[in-house]
Amino acid sequence: MNARRRSRSMMNGGSRRKFLGGAAAVIGLPFFESLERRAHAQAAVAPMRFMAIYVPNGIHMPDWTPTTTGTGWTMPPILAPLESLRSKIAVLSGLDHHMTAEPADPPGGHASGTESFLTMRKVNNNANDPNRTSIDQVIAAMSPGVAGRPLPSLQLGLTVTNDGGSDGAPSTSFNECVAWNKNTPLPNTTSAQTAFDRIFAGFSPVASNTDAAKRAALRTSVLDNVAAQTQALEAKLNPADKIKADHYFTSIRALETRIQSLATGSGTCAMPAKPTVATTAPYKDRVPVMFELAALALQCDVTRVMTFMVARSTSLEDFSFVTGKSSPHHTVSHHMNVKANLDALSLIGQWELTQVATFLKRIDGMIEANGKSVLDNMSVYFSSEISDGNSHKKYDMPVLLAGNLGGKLKTGGNHFMYTAIPFPRPVLGPSGGPHTGKVLIALANAFGVPITTFGDGVAQGPLTDILA
Repeated sequence: MNARRRSRSMMNGGSRRKFLGGAAAVIGLPFFESLERRAHAQAAVAPMRFMAIYVPNGIHMPDWTPTTTGTGWTMPPILAPLESLRSKIAVLSGLDHHMTAEPADPPGGHASGTESFLTMRKVNNNANDPNRTSIDQVIAAMSPGVAGRPLPSLQLGLTVTNDGGSDGAPSTSFNECVAWNKNTPLPNTTSAQTAFDRIFAGFSPVASNTDAAKRAALRTSVLDNVAAQTQALEAKLNPADKIKADHYFTSIRALETRIQSLATGSGTCAMPAKPTVATTAPYKDRVPVMFELAALALQCDVTRVMTFMVARSTSLEDFSFVTGKSSPHHTVSHHMNVKANLDALSLIGQWELTQVATFLKRIDGMIEANGKSVLDNMSVYFSSEISDGNSHKKYDMPVLLAGNLGGKLKTGGNHFMYTAIPFPRPVLGPSGGPHTGKVLIALANAFGVPITTFGDGVAQGPLTDILA
C-alpha cells in the first residue's frame, strides 16, 4: 500500500491513529476531541550513547566550582565556555574515591587516578586484577541500547610531550588508558588518519551519494506535501482544536527549519576529506580535529560508546600558546600555591573546556529522529584523574555531566554540592562526600544495566540525584 492509499485508509477510520499523508510524507496528528478518536503518539526511539572525556593533571578548583547549588549559579571562569549549554549540564562537587584509587603508593597519584577513572579499582598490589573493567565496557557489553554498531567502543586520545614514565605503575598503560576490559588496557587511537579509517571503514561513496539524494528529497517540507489535507482537516475542527493544530504545525515547521539549517542535515553521515594533520603537528591544532572525528563517529552511529583522553596523565604539553609563557602542564600543576602557576592552570582549564564546549555544541546541532539532538540522547561524563594537581587527591573531584540520555538523567543546569566547601574556595576542598563510583553506577543504570555496585565494591547503589 503506498503512502497516499495508506493515509486515505487511516483518515477513513482504518486506524486509531490519525495521519496526514502524501506521496512523499506522512505525519501523525495530536488528539483532537472534535475528530472523536484518540491519537497515540509513536515516539521514535533514539540511540543511546555514552562518552567519557578525561583531562590530565587536575583542575584549578577555585575557578571550576559554582558557589551556590541548584540552577541559578554564576558560571565560574573554567566552566564559562559552557554557558550556552547550561540547561544540558550538571556539575557535581565533593565526590570522593581517594581510598579506592590510592590506598598506598606505588603507583603515584597520577597513574592510580587515571586507571581508576572509569574502573574504580586500585593498582597498588593489584596489577593483575581480572575484574579491572571500566564502566564504558560494562555499558558496551550489557546495555541493550548500544549494541550492534560496527565498533562496540572507540578509544580516542592525543599524543603529548611527557617524561615517558609510568609514575610507579607496572606499565605506562596505567597512565595512557582509561578503558579496560578484564585487566586488558584498550589503547587510544591517537592518529587522526587512523581514527578516520576506523570510523569510515567500509563507507561507500556511491551508496552515500544515493542516500544523500534521498535525504535531500525528504528534506522538502513535510507540511508542504500535505498542505491540501491540512486545509481539509482544519475545516472539521472546533475552535479549540484549531488552536491546537496551529501550535502543532508551527512546531513541526520550526523543527524542519532547524534541521534544514544544519550544514550536514539531520542524521546525515557524509564522509569528509581525510584529515591531514600529523601526530607531530602542534597539540592545539590536533585536539579540535580529534574532537571533530569523535563527533562524526557519533553522527554516523559507528559506535555508541567512546572514551576521549585529551592527554595522558603527567602530560608535559606546553600551554604557552594559552598563557603566553612556558607552561608545561604537569610542572605547572604542582603549583605550590604560587599565583602565577594558579593563573596559568585556570587558563589551561578554560582552554580545555572551550574544546569540550565546541564538541558538545557540535553534537547538540545534530538532530535525531525523535526531534532531539545527539547530545540530548546521550550521556557525557567529564573529569580528571585528580582534583588539585599539587596534592594528587581523589576527593573534591571535578565532575561534569552533559546530556540527559533522552530524559533518563537529570542534568538541567544543576549544581550538586556534597561537602561543605567554604568560599572563597581553597584549592582543595574537604573529603567525605559520596563515592564517585555511585555516579558510574547511576549512569550504567540509566543505560539499562542493573548493577548495584561497581569497582572495588565500596560504592553501593546509584547517586539518585542524577537519575530522572
